[in-house]
Amino acid sequence: MAKREVINVRVSRRILWVGAEAYPLHNIARATTVRIVPRRMVSLGQFLACALALVVVSGVIVAAASAVSELVLLVDIAIGSVLVFRLVSILVRPVYHALVIETAGTPYTALVSTDKAIVSRLVFQIMDAIDNPEAEFQIQVENYHIGDKINMVGGRNNVGKQGN
Repeated sequence: MAKREVINVRVSRRILWVGAEAYPLHNIARATTVRIVPRRMVSLGQFLACALALVVVSGVIVAAASAVSELVLLVDIAIGSVLVFRLVSILVRPVYHALVIETAGTPYTALVSTDKAIVSRLVFQIMDAIDNPEAEFQIQVENYHIGDKINMVGGRNNVGKQGN
């Protein structure tokens, strides 16, 4: 499950603050939103393939030795329960919307939210603040941490892949 926290997003004195991260507005080349959609159909296909394999293997074992049919049934129920739990957990995941800030170098995912309207509004406000030196705003956003954190920029201080 994705961890979430409420963070402040603000523009003050020509600097975009996303939580504790600072982006000088003059360095921002582009801001955009990216949809992160759960792979529901892939998960459904994997579930059906695993369930079919489970039925076939169980059928072969029961046909070969009918005395172990109760044990095979218990194992089938346990494995089937895990498969159903995995499928349901992916099917109920929401669609996330990421705010991506692109500088002259690497694009950064500044925040991830389930509210498309807030992320779209932030893109508009950030781009407006770039053109308007007096622009300032502040908003609180529920930010979700999904996936692994990877820091592989340049040749120094690389931490590689860190689990969520």
